[in-house]
Amino acid sequence: MSTAVGASFAVTRDVGEAAVAAALSTPGVAGLHAGRFGEVALLLPGTRIPGLRSVERASLRGIEVHLVYDVDSGLTVSAAASNARAAVSAATGAPFVDVIVADAARAPAPRQSGVIPNNPEKSG
Repeated sequence: MSTAVGASFAVTRDVGEAAVAAALSTPGVAGLHAGRFGEVALLLPGTRIPGLRSVERASLRGIEVHLVYDVDSGLTVSAAASNARAAVSAATGAPFVDVIVADAARAPAPRQSGVIPNNPEKSG
């Protein structure tokens, strides 16, 4: 998805989904952050994409990404944010991408397909 210089850029559902996929595939990103009360979201007809916003600067429309930094990634916060910015920009063609590091956490361990962990608190 590329945009020619001077062309208008629309933040559509496809663009939002591409931004989410790009951000989440970036090393150092544990997830996206929807804000304390869920206020950070891209609102589109029939859908809501948490962790993204459509923003305007100097008559250009871009994307704001609120991410959760993965503290176990081995990367600096600035490197993770820079990598996320580059990945989202390449995936969407947005004229600009602002990255806000909203939280830090350990990324969840990958779960094997179909395996549900036992709940030791539940007896049965």
